[in-house]
Amino acid sequence: MTEPPFSYDLSVDERNLTLHGDLDEGASVQLRELLSGVAERGTDLRIDLNDVDFLPSSAVGVLAAARGAVSRAGGSLTFVAAPGTIAQRVLTICSLPFDER
Repeated sequence: MTEPPFSYDLSVDERNLTLHGDLDEGASVQLRELLSGVAERGTDLRIDLNDVDFLPSSAVGVLAAARGAVSRAGGSLTFVAAPGTIAQRVLTICSLPFDER
């Protein structure tokens, strides 16, 4: 069984980012590059992780670092993970705050 490839949807106003599939190491690099642009602008961003199938520590590190960078730039980064999803379990274990909706 192969994991779905990583993809994302970014809203036109760049305030909502939905991640899909497998956040493996290659996807983590792509995600880091994407989020660095958001961090520089200091905007408010919601990242929907409900459709993520694999969330290893490398991806968690990218998300946590981006959250700090966005905050330092004056913005906010909110993770969204529904109860029972892989993202919800991983974020809970890592003590990263998230919204359930």
